[in-house]
Amino acid sequence: MSVEIREATADDVAAIREVARDSWYAAYGGVLDPSTVEGALGEYYDTELIEAGVEHDDIAFFVAESGDEGSVIGFASAEQTWADEVELHTIYVHPDRWGEGVGAALLDRIRRWATEQGVDRIACSVLAENSVGIGFFEASGFRRGAEAKGEIAGELHDEYEFELDL
Repeated sequence: MSVEIREATADDVAAIREVARDSWYAAYGGVLDPSTVEGALGEYYDTELIEAGVEHDDIAFFVAESGDEGSVIGFASAEQTWADEVELHTIYVHPDRWGEGVGAALLDRIRRWATEQGVDRIACSVLAENSVGIGFFEASGFRRGAEAKGEIAGELHDEYEFELDL
């Protein structure tokens, strides 16, 4: 399987939304109420919001494209939020492609971008219920930090903060 990581464009928005939907249901379908998942998808993956992220100069937004089919199978976005830190906002891979190295390729591209920004670390938060995400970040060298609360569709949920030193 070949994967190409490239900058996202406005033409990718529908595919990004589809990957987000399928990933959220696969990761959270058994732990979050469907109305919560739908609320989160509506809030975080609104077409105009994704378009703005893709077009924004200060946000790195990449897609993973299958070399076999030419379809978007994952995406990641990040932003330099502090002088010494990049925040990883999103990294999702279509669940049919989990375990194939797509997430690692996306993270590698984010890592290279973060290094170009001259920061010391990448930070992110992961819902405590997201065992797939937690396993991915721990396997990728992130260290788990503080527990926190994150809001999803108006509900508070436990989450973990993660950091990766560069």
